[in-house]
Amino acid sequence: MDEERFRLSWEWLRRGDFVSVTGILSRTRTGELSLRATSEIELLSPCLHPIPLTLSSAQTRSHHRTVDLLVHSAARDILRARAFILTYLRTFFSARDFLEVQTPILSDVAGGAAARPFVTHATVFGAGSDSSSTPAPLELRIAPELWLKRLIIAGFDRVFEIGQVFRNEGIDATHNPEFTTCEFYQAFASLDDLISLTEELIFGLVKSAGEKFPAIKTNILAKGISFDAPFLRLDFISTLEECMGMTLPDVVLNSSEDSDDAKRYLEQLFASEGIPLPKPATVARMLDKLGDYYIGPILDNAKTPVFLINLPENLSPLAKSSKAEGKGYRIARRFELYVAGKELVNAYEEENSPFAQRRKFELQLCDRDVDAEAHATDEGYLASMEWGLPPTGGWGIGVDRLVMLLTGAERISDVLTFGGIKGVVGQE
Repeated sequence: MDEERFRLSWEWLRRGDFVSVTGILSRTRTGELSLRATSEIELLSPCLHPIPLTLSSAQTRSHHRTVDLLVHSAARDILRARAFILTYLRTFFSARDFLEVQTPILSDVAGGAAARPFVTHATVFGAGSDSSSTPAPLELRIAPELWLKRLIIAGFDRVFEIGQVFRNEGIDATHNPEFTTCEFYQAFASLDDLISLTEELIFGLVKSAGEKFPAIKTNILAKGISFDAPFLRLDFISTLEECMGMTLPDVVLNSSEDSDDAKRYLEQLFASEGIPLPKPATVARMLDKLGDYYIGPILDNAKTPVFLINLPENLSPLAKSSKAEGKGYRIARRFELYVAGKELVNAYEEENSPFAQRRKFELQLCDRDVDAEAHATDEGYLASMEWGLPPTGGWGIGVDRLVMLLTGAERISDVLTFGGIKGVVGQE
């Protein structure tokens, strides 16, 4: 078509419009791929707003995530990296004969973690048969753990699940009430097996993601962290005592002993050290706070991933426990993996005695009056355990934190498709 006719067909179009045009492909003298139009430009879909070159406000980006992704290629690259990481996890476990499953999100008891659940109601399960009956309360899952261990009991030796969990808790740069985890359970796997598999997985993922995404390789190099095995191992109790310059009494570390004495001792210790008490100030939360306060700086500055092992029994009600060698207290057969100071993996040998598990649940009930996040007793799971849970290793990783680690994203909202819950509510 002639130049004037072509000008009239495009001059009213705006940046962002979707158009259709027919023509002949060619190249200019400088080699630019071009289309010699033989028809007028047809508007397929208009863009009714001027597309900004950038969005500088974090709040604007959060509440206009669609525009954020449209404008910023780096934001889209993070989601592409997330998809790559999820595919890698699935391929890794499938190649080792793990069966991927999906377990319930709604149930009458949300167990498998210490967290406050979201509660909803189902009218189909009312207390009576008539339409006026009160809807039955249901809870959104806080972890898939107890369902996956039921499958181990049912005869599936290796299972894993990648899915969303929901915890009615606070929101900050690394926490969102809705997030994604990957958990696996393997019959007859020991703690050493879990450690070896973790090292293999993390090293392989970092290497593959770095090769696929140059920005990830640059970020990892900038952190100065070596992911070569073996990772550093720190004993929780001995490291804590070394940092504190004192030995903790057995009564504090044994959940089976008088927790009132343990609580009084720890309260006095917090007062003397000038450390604010956690809320609520249960024995488990105070021990956890001491770990954050004294061991946290070591984890923050480590230039290798760190396995924090042999945590106190009262911090791990779902883990198998044993007496610490040469000590009077019991420890959990558990580890947490930290990278750059952030907890990434939680794993342990599962408690497989229904009697010991009930005792540990009952000890948790002592804290339920003051701590809504203490473990609930799941009678259905305990009944399943009576059919025989073989020695089992269980493992879980926070997918969102993993994506943050590799991409260098500073906020969890940056690695979620439509951001955190604050942005999702009122999303435009």
